[in-house]
Amino acid sequence: MPRPKRKRNVTHPPQMEGFKPFGIPISDLEPVILFFEEYEAIRLLDYLGMTQLQAANEMAVSRPTLTRIYEKARRTIAEAFVDGKAIFIGGGDYHTDEYWYRCETCHKLLISSQAMQSCSFCNADKIRKLSNKPDIVEHQKHEEEPGFCICLNCNTKIPHQPGVPCRESSCTQCGKQMIRENSYHHQLYLKKIGLSGKD
Repeated sequence: MPRPKRKRNVTHPPQMEGFKPFGIPISDLEPVILFFEEYEAIRLLDYLGMTQLQAANEMAVSRPTLTRIYEKARRTIAEAFVDGKAIFIGGGDYHTDEYWYRCETCHKLLISSQAMQSCSFCNADKIRKLSNKPDIVEHQKHEEEPGFCICLNCNTKIPHQPGVPCRESSCTQCGKQMIRENSYHHQLYLKKIGLSGKD
């Protein structure tokens, strides 16, 4: 039986939800996903200048695991740059001790040691949770529930196979990477399409 994957420690979420290339409507872009732990590896190694050993200790993983996370992050960013794809940041196998939210009214990033019901900047009650705390069990349960993997390029759906991430499946029609229908990334994509005229 394979050893359970260890959660990677992420101490701070990104200020933004992603990036898009200039000059291309979001509805015409195929997104790639940069997980929170991949963003953290880039932040620690390239922004803060830590060694791989220091970054591995910070994220509570082995150095070889940190190297794999970092290389995956670099490939994802390179794919977005070279092929002109949007980058969505979120999700992954990570752990945080804090609650992360995004205010849907003022768009501020909110970080708190306690669960929140409203924005601390504008008092709006429409806030969206970004972190998987404290719903890790529910998140794992959701991953095992039946549903569909969907292709954002051609809207093809295939039944989700429990235990197999949708991102590891390719569309049977166009060969693009699939994502989980109604997942965080799917909802973010639909939201961005709805706001594409304002971007």
